[in-house]
Amino acid sequence: MAGLFTDIASTVLSKTLDATSARQKAIANNIANVETPGYKRRYVSFEKRLEAVLARGQRHDIKQGLSELVPVSGTDVASPSKSDGNNVNIDAEIAEMTRTVLEQRAATVLLEGKGAMLRAAIKEGK
Repeated sequence: MAGLFTDIASTVLSKTLDATSARQKAIANNIANVETPGYKRRYVSFEKRLEAVLARGQRHDIKQGLSELVPVSGTDVASPSKSDGNNVNIDAEIAEMTRTVLEQRAATVLLEGKGAMLRAAIKEGK
């Protein structure tokens, strides 16, 4: 049964859910610290690394790359800071949270759809 969701699409969707979850935590922390002097916003990168893995072309290389792919957290030191040293822009954080929630919902719906197709195939094949 564990092998049912080990195809590339399911793995990408699962990894996307991991990344969006990590990103939501970083954004929530940024919002909570919007007034903290000296705080530097945190971010989570994932999509460009995912694109690089998927561009490898060979199925084996893609599966290997996906198995090693994890979201990476970092500190934004490039964005301009306010006079107190804090560089969190609340409007940008809210926009990023909205985008992240939509991405997470899309991945969830797609993964649920794959599960529904498998259940239907199993039910019809009894």
